[in-house]
Parts: sequence; structure tokens; C-alpha cells
Amino acid sequence: MMSTRRELLPALASGLMIARRAGATTGDASAKQFIQRLGDRTLAVLDQPTSAPEKLSQLKQILDQATDLELVARLVLGRYWRQATPEQHAEFVALFKELLMQTMAERMSWYNGQTFEITNSRLVDERDTMVATRILRPSGKPPILVDWRVRQGAGGYLLIDILAEGVSLVVTQRAEAAEVINQRGIDGLLAEMRTRLERR
Repeated sequence: MMSTRRELLPALASGLMIARRAGATTGDASAKQFIQRLGDRTLAVLDQPTSAPEKLSQLKQILDQATDLELVARLVLGRYWRQATPEQHAEFVALFKELLMQTMAERMSWYNGQTFEITNSRLVDERDTMVATRILRPSGKPPILVDWRVRQGAGGYLLIDILAEGVSLVVTQRAEAAEVINQRGIDGLLAEMRTRLERR
């Protein structure tokens, strides 16, 4: 939520949003299709001859619909969720959702010809599937390996975690949140999040 290094993971969501082809897969085919459709929807937004603010607004809507941001926020707060008050719960979820969506949408709006291919998918448990992808960069740099953890619920699939080169967004953000809480408490974390949001 604060450091450049930790902003890398939500930034890599841009790879998901510029899908152009899918490779051979195993595991849950419908989870793969969810990822593919999500990419197609975002490509349609990025290709529109509209203003950057309009594209950003549409991208944030797509992210809000495709990601279980409330669950991700709860996972990030981790054990401190039980210590927080209902009011702190509500504010943390609202701030986390806005910061994450804004960061991801901003990075996606910087689309510059990247593509990705779905290389595999595997069932994690009865609800979750991990969809593996390679983000291909037009600059000739090595591809980036990104896995997308999706969960099936009553309303369909939703994203719940992103792993870039094996590093989890949820685990990384949880460690940073815990560091701030240990120094400044939950209210200190909320204050830091409000400050970062104001700066954007």
C-alpha cells in the first residue's frame, strides 16, 4: 500500500487486462474463460476513442465487478481484523478498495502493447482455481509469470489474489499492513491510507 516495490503486484494486473491469446490449459476451463472474458472486456475499453478519465472510470468498474475486494481487504488485515472495531472494518475496506482499484486501473490505463497467454490452470480446492499466465512485453524483455487466484461463488468467479513470480499480493500487503499497525495501530494504518489516497 505504500512502497514502490509493493505497488508492483497490483500494477501487474495490467497484464490480465490485455489478453489476446490462450494456450493449452488443464484444470477448470471455466476459470480460464473468466480470465479471458475479463481481458476482452478491458481491451474494448482501452481501444475506445474516449478520454483517459473516462477509460479509467470504466476500468475501475470492471475491477470492482471482477474482484472480491471485500474479501481481499479482510485477508490483508489478517489477524488484526478480529481486533478492529466495526467502524474500523468499514473504513479499512472502503479505503483498501479505492486504493487498490485506483492503482490497478491507473496501471492498466498505461497500456503499451503488452499481451499475455494463459499457460495452465489448476484446481486449488473445491472453490479456488489458479490460472497461470505469461505477460509478454513488446520491448523484448523477458516475460513475467503471473498467476491469478479466482474463487467460484454463487454469482460466478471473482479474483481474490494475484501472484507475480510467486509473490502474493495478499501476503505482501498483509505484511506491510502489519508493520504499520505494529508501529502506529489500526488508526495509524487508516490515517496512512487516507493520506495516500489524497495524494493521488
